[in-house]
Amino acid sequence: MKAIFSTLLCTLLIFVSCSNSNNTAEIKPLQLSENEEANNYEVVYLEADTGEYINSEISQNENGNFGIIYYRDTNQNLNIFNVTRAGELDEGNISAVSYDNKTLEGNFPSIAYPFIAKIDGKEMTFKAAKTPITGARIIEYIYSNVSPKTDDEKSFQFKTAVFALNNDSKSAVINKINLDINKDFGITDTSIFNDLTKLLTAQSLISNKMTPIYDEWVQSDYISYIEDYSSQFGIDYLSEKIISINKFVYEYTGGAHGNYATINSVYSLETGNKLKIEDLITDLKNADLINLVKDKLIKIEGRDANSYFGLDEISLEDNNFYLTSKGLVFTWGIYEIGPYSIGETRVLIPIEEIKPYLKDEYKTIFE
Repeated sequence: MKAIFSTLLCTLLIFVSCSNSNNTAEIKPLQLSENEEANNYEVVYLEADTGEYINSEISQNENGNFGIIYYRDTNQNLNIFNVTRAGELDEGNISAVSYDNKTLEGNFPSIAYPFIAKIDGKEMTFKAAKTPITGARIIEYIYSNVSPKTDDEKSFQFKTAVFALNNDSKSAVINKINLDINKDFGITDTSIFNDLTKLLTAQSLISNKMTPIYDEWVQSDYISYIEDYSSQFGIDYLSEKIISINKFVYEYTGGAHGNYATINSVYSLETGNKLKIEDLITDLKNADLINLVKDKLIKIEGRDANSYFGLDEISLEDNNFYLTSKGLVFTWGIYEIGPYSIGETRVLIPIEEIKPYLKDEYKTIFE
């Protein structure tokens, strides 16, 4: 494995240079092995007056992998659109299609001007939030291989990503947040987030994450057919005070289906601290609040009280929550309050409904 990773790291030595004030990276051809792929995505968060928002992750890479646009409606339902065409940055238009054949058309997403889009036939306008953060960058690395055992058809894919908020002003707060978001990589030098060459060639970004997974796969006789480990990021909310970031993790090691989870992180842009649900809510055992959440859970389309495990015993403590411009969203992962078949669960508590339960110092968090 050491030889494998020495080769991997050497192939990443030629990458990109950052040039303009919008943090747009000039992509140069990567010298990668046939098993490798690397992508550099510019992330833009835009929201509509109705509370709907998009998180666009678009690349100007030469390999034609344009990227993804994540769109959430007012009920926090997610639509994922794969970009099939992307014009020149800040000039052209984009086209995208979802897995269920919904379509998205619009001008190129940017914080400089409104994003006017037609999403599945519905015309919408999204604008940049008022915030000190102009966006983010995702550096994605993918390694694929097939089993060296000639009598075995197992295949392997590992995908990892670094998510770094743009930090033109070299803010200590944003540096603090970037370090926490990427703490699993062991990064300690904040300058690495503004230097793509350093970012891609840092050994810990690859070997510390992939080596044990790859070694287990190669040596295992019980991991069936495919192991697929991947992670991807997005922004759920961006304001002058707060940023909500999500990390989606998926792993498949055989069987009927893979396992997945969305990990939400809410940070204060004033202190750089990661906020816990108990930081915001005065009493998570408040009966009125719990009943409010339970009522919204059973009103989710296609569900009732029988859709959940022990709804009367539901707890809001240690909840994997996030914020949007319209309120606070309580979330639960697969198997947490219901069977795998219902998937992840999200309940939006609008601002005016959650405000009575917020601590005094957070009653203006959405302003």
